[in-house]
Amino acid sequence: MADAWQTYPIEFRGGLITNLSPLQQGLNAPGTATVLLNFEPSVEGGYRRILGFQKFDSAALSNTGFVRGLFRYDNQVYAVRGDGLFRSTGSGWTEITDNVTFSSAGITIGGSGKVRFAAYDFDGTDKFMLVDDTGKPFTFDNSTFKQLTALSADFTGCSHVTIFKNHIFLANGNNLLFSAPYQDEDFSVANGGGIINVGDLITDIIVFRDQLIIFTQTKIKRLAGNSVSDFQLITVSEDLGAVEFDTAQEIGGDVMFLGPDGLRLLSATDRIGDFGLAVVSKKIQSEATNFINNSNSYASLVIREKSQYRIFGFNSGFTDDAALGLLGTQFAEQGGQDMAWSELRGINAYVAYSTYEDAREYAFFANDDGYVYELENGNSFDGSNIVASFSTPYLSFQDPRVRKTFYKMFLYTDPKGSVSFDVSLKLDFDRQNTGLIQPAPITLSNSVDDIFLFDDPSSLYGTATFSSGDLETQFETQLIGSGFTAAIQVDCDNINPPFTLDAVTLEYAMNGRR
Repeated sequence: MADAWQTYPIEFRGGLITNLSPLQQGLNAPGTATVLLNFEPSVEGGYRRILGFQKFDSAALSNTGFVRGLFRYDNQVYAVRGDGLFRSTGSGWTEITDNVTFSSAGITIGGSGKVRFAAYDFDGTDKFMLVDDTGKPFTFDNSTFKQLTALSADFTGCSHVTIFKNHIFLANGNNLLFSAPYQDEDFSVANGGGIINVGDLITDIIVFRDQLIIFTQTKIKRLAGNSVSDFQLITVSEDLGAVEFDTAQEIGGDVMFLGPDGLRLLSATDRIGDFGLAVVSKKIQSEATNFINNSNSYASLVIREKSQYRIFGFNSGFTDDAALGLLGTQFAEQGGQDMAWSELRGINAYVAYSTYEDAREYAFFANDDGYVYELENGNSFDGSNIVASFSTPYLSFQDPRVRKTFYKMFLYTDPKGSVSFDVSLKLDFDRQNTGLIQPAPITLSNSVDDIFLFDDPSSLYGTATFSSGDLETQFETQLIGSGFTAAIQVDCDNINPPFTLDAVTLEYAMNGRR
């Protein structure tokens, strides 16, 4: 005879894990996910469906081909497409290059590679420098755009630029070039400039903890000191580097980068050498490998308010909805090294950029359609549905060899508006050709009209109506099914506001052992 009903609660936490056996994961990490697509492990707990993106400017950039670089500076977005540099506040693009207004007649951006920027103020004038991976660097001070043609041939083809200790640092192949202090056109050795050969192709440079970290394809080095008189180049690793451009980002007091075997944290590499413990993407190794194998170039950014690192893979053969990405959330209580992961799909980013300005965070990306998109904005992918999916591990409920009968589910959520999604009970590892009939999906919805939610991107002050109705946060539904193991799967495909999956409780009865 069946026992009385029992309750099995699960708190959703830990993110996507795919390197454990199904039974092991269900026993030891029931709150993790075997599928987590376009959900983000939230620093507030649970799994939250991601926000969408919208066009930053409804107008496309002039020229053709890829948007080669993005930058936000002085409350405007700058973008390079083809041989032109443009800027916009969100209502039309103005070309900076080849424009007499900016003293740039006849000046254009060279090559077809990615363009990178760095802002600085050495003399009371805000400026930025950009490099195009082909010619000599350019500078812009809001009135004059010019190329530093007087520099030597050593500066032709610089790929990266950053500011460190009041010097401009440029990467060009194996060489790291730096200016005299507080100078942006003087790189002479006599005045404090110089050149350092690091012995391998530089893939990224990033300022971190009062040091300049130099990533190459096979090495990691750090530059310490304040000027040419005491600069020291120190080796972090001689046989491990950032294998691809534009993957290094500072996040939560550490630096994430793409190594040959997955995503790594710099501090972990520095502390323990080159052992596998430094690979923080090992929990999703198969997804990371698939991501690397199917990407031709990469873009990355951080969402600081969410402690997130996002990396996007670009493949010209993929449609927008098939574009791949990985998202990692860092949790302080996990010691900084452990990350909770999920997969991204549908953000087709060739270049990406994020920054914090005027107490607000901005994040942008672009590809080859000529538009610049703003991330974390809206509930859709520029009008298209956000397809999201989550699945728990297969749970054995104390004993994997005793059949259970499932009766009821309570799903605890935190919605930001009206939501609708399907919930499925998946039995016995969803095995095919066994004669087992899988229960049909159950649609759960929470449609409430005239609700104004603070901090919802779709809410507009003065246009929404307050309602006395409350948003439903707990969904109760009957279940039908019997099996040895079971998983809960949530799927949504719409443009509704985000919602967070916090926890679930399942009510079931243990059948007699046979």
